[in-house]
Amino acid sequence: MYVRSEGLALAARVRPHPFDVSVDDLGRVAVVRVQGEVDAATASRMGDAVNQLLAERRRVVLDLRLVDFMDLHGLAVVMRATRKARADGGSFAVARPAPCVRRLVELVHAEGEVRILPDGTDPLHAA
Repeated sequence: MYVRSEGLALAARVRPHPFDVSVDDLGRVAVVRVQGEVDAATASRMGDAVNQLLAERRRVVLDLRLVDFMDLHGLAVVMRATRKARADGGSFAVARPAPCVRRLVELVHAEGEVRILPDGTDPLHAA
Protein backbone atom coordinates (compact mmCIF):
# COMPACT_ATOMS: atom_id res chain seq x y z
CA MET A 1 0.00 0.00 0.00
CA TYR A 2 1.37 3.41 -0.93
CA VAL A 3 0.29 6.70 0.59
CA ARG A 4 0.97 10.00 -1.17
CA SER A 5 1.48 13.00 1.04
CA GLU A 6 2.24 16.27 -0.74
CA GLY A 7 4.48 14.72 -3.37
CA LEU A 8 6.08 12.11 -1.13
CA ALA A 9 5.36 8.45 -1.66
CA LEU A 10 5.44 6.49 1.56
CA ALA A 11 5.29 2.73 1.60
CA ALA A 12 3.30 1.23 4.44
CA ARG A 13 3.66 -2.42 5.27
CA VAL A 14 1.18 -4.20 7.45
CA ARG A 15 2.56 -7.34 9.02
CA PRO A 16 -0.21 -9.48 10.47
CA HIS A 17 0.45 -11.64 13.50
CA PRO A 18 0.93 -15.32 12.69
CA PHE A 19 -2.26 -17.19 13.54
CA ASP A 20 -2.28 -18.84 16.95
CA VAL A 21 -4.79 -20.02 19.54
CA SER A 22 -3.73 -20.59 23.14
CA VAL A 23 -5.66 -21.36 26.31
CA ASP A 24 -4.78 -20.01 29.74
CA ASP A 25 -6.47 -21.90 32.56
CA LEU A 26 -6.91 -19.35 35.32
CA GLY A 27 -8.86 -21.67 37.58
CA ARG A 28 -12.28 -20.04 37.67
CA VAL A 29 -12.12 -19.13 33.99
CA ALA A 30 -10.38 -20.32 30.83
CA VAL A 31 -9.07 -17.56 28.56
CA VAL A 32 -8.76 -18.43 24.87
CA ARG A 33 -6.30 -16.01 23.28
CA VAL A 34 -6.36 -15.62 19.51
CA GLN A 35 -3.93 -13.73 17.32
CA GLY A 36 -3.70 -13.22 13.58
CA GLU A 37 -6.38 -13.44 10.92
CA VAL A 38 -9.59 -15.34 11.70
CA ASP A 39 -11.16 -16.48 8.44
CA ALA A 40 -12.38 -19.62 6.65
CA ALA A 41 -8.96 -21.24 7.01
CA THR A 42 -8.48 -20.55 10.74
CA ALA A 43 -11.87 -20.05 12.41
CA SER A 44 -12.31 -23.75 13.10
CA ARG A 45 -9.16 -23.80 15.28
CA MET A 46 -10.60 -21.01 17.39
CA GLY A 47 -13.96 -22.77 17.48
CA ASP A 48 -12.46 -26.12 18.50
CA ALA A 49 -10.75 -24.55 21.53
CA VAL A 50 -13.86 -22.65 22.62
CA ASN A 51 -16.24 -25.57 22.05
CA GLN A 52 -14.08 -28.03 23.98
CA LEU A 53 -14.05 -25.72 27.00
CA LEU A 54 -17.78 -25.07 26.81
CA ALA A 55 -18.42 -28.83 26.58
CA GLU A 56 -16.43 -29.18 29.82
CA ARG A 57 -18.79 -26.59 31.38
CA ARG A 58 -15.95 -24.10 31.74
CA ARG A 59 -16.39 -20.35 32.00
CA VAL A 60 -14.82 -19.07 28.79
CA VAL A 61 -13.44 -15.67 27.82
CA LEU A 62 -12.29 -15.19 24.22
CA ASP A 63 -9.49 -12.59 24.10
CA LEU A 64 -9.40 -11.05 20.61
CA ARG A 65 -7.07 -8.07 21.09
CA LEU A 66 -4.39 -9.47 18.75
CA VAL A 67 -6.75 -10.27 15.89
CA ASP A 68 -5.73 -8.47 12.69
CA PHE A 69 -8.80 -9.46 10.67
CA MET A 70 -12.00 -11.40 11.23
CA ASP A 71 -14.59 -12.41 8.67
CA LEU A 72 -18.01 -13.97 9.06
CA HIS A 73 -16.51 -17.41 9.72
CA GLY A 74 -14.96 -16.07 12.91
CA LEU A 75 -18.12 -14.24 13.86
CA ALA A 76 -20.12 -17.45 13.35
CA VAL A 77 -17.86 -19.18 15.91
CA VAL A 78 -18.53 -16.39 18.40
CA MET A 79 -22.28 -16.48 17.79
CA ARG A 80 -22.49 -20.28 18.13
CA ALA A 81 -20.47 -20.17 21.36
CA THR A 82 -22.72 -17.44 22.72
CA ARG A 83 -25.84 -19.47 21.97
CA LYS A 84 -24.36 -22.72 23.32
CA ALA A 85 -23.35 -21.09 26.60
CA ARG A 86 -26.82 -19.58 27.02
CA ALA A 87 -28.59 -22.85 26.20
CA ASP A 88 -26.41 -24.88 28.57
CA GLY A 89 -26.38 -22.33 31.38
CA GLY A 90 -22.70 -21.67 30.76
CA SER A 91 -20.69 -18.50 30.52
CA PHE A 92 -19.02 -17.06 27.42
CA ALA A 93 -17.76 -13.56 26.71
CA VAL A 94 -15.42 -11.70 24.37
CA ALA A 95 -12.66 -9.61 25.91
CA ARG A 96 -10.68 -6.78 24.37
CA PRO A 97 -11.89 -7.19 20.78
CA ALA A 98 -9.64 -5.62 18.18
CA PRO A 99 -11.24 -2.72 16.26
CA CYS A 100 -11.86 -5.00 13.25
CA VAL A 101 -13.80 -7.43 15.46
CA ARG A 102 -15.83 -4.72 17.14
CA ARG A 103 -16.67 -3.24 13.73
CA LEU A 104 -17.80 -6.62 12.37
CA VAL A 105 -20.12 -7.14 15.35
CA GLU A 106 -21.57 -3.65 14.74
CA LEU A 107 -21.97 -4.23 10.99
CA VAL A 108 -24.21 -7.24 11.58
CA HIS A 109 -25.98 -5.57 14.52
CA ALA A 110 -24.96 -8.31 16.96
CA GLU A 111 -24.01 -6.01 19.85
CA GLY A 112 -27.08 -7.12 21.79
CA GLU A 113 -26.30 -10.81 21.39
CA VAL A 114 -22.52 -11.06 21.78
CA ARG A 115 -21.33 -10.32 25.30
CA ILE A 116 -18.36 -7.98 24.99
CA LEU A 117 -16.62 -7.13 28.24
CA PRO A 118 -15.71 -3.54 29.02
CA ASP A 119 -12.14 -2.64 28.13
CA GLY A 120 -9.68 -3.51 30.86
CA THR A 121 -11.86 -6.18 32.51
CA ASP A 122 -9.77 -8.73 34.38
CA PRO A 123 -10.43 -12.17 32.81
CA LEU A 124 -10.66 -13.71 36.30
CA HIS A 125 -13.80 -11.67 36.96
CA ALA A 126 -15.04 -11.65 33.40
CA ALA A 127 -17.12 -14.67 32.53
